[in-house]
Amino acid sequence: MDSGYYEELIRPKKLHNPIKASKSHRELQRELIITHKRGTVVEEKPELQRVLEQRNRAQALKQDRKQDEERSPLEQELLKRQMRLEKIEKEAEQQRERSKCAPEFIRVKESLKRTAITNAVEKEL
Repeated sequence: MDSGYYEELIRPKKLHNPIKASKSHRELQRELIITHKRGTVVEEKPELQRVLEQRNRAQALKQDRKQDEERSPLEQELLKRQMRLEKIEKEAEQQRERSKCAPEFIRVKESLKRTAITNAVEKEL
């Protein structure tokens, strides 16, 4: 009686997985298996993608150079000045960071130097 009962029940079917059925997933899985068997690095980009990225970078560099050439001499000088000022600001910021990390006696010594320099400048005036 038990065996007949189980035969009458509907057997569950395995559900369809759309991701595994997709062609791109199968190709990617096949590529991963092949690279794993070869022992190459999986994170390495495919050759076509690397070439396309190199072309895009080269094209972007060409456009930047072209824009630089199209700028007037005044714009070029203003850009140079802006870069110089940014560099000076970065150096000043780094100097402040270093002075924060320095021991207190070094900071006091530097402040004494500054006051001595300002006093000397005031005497000259």
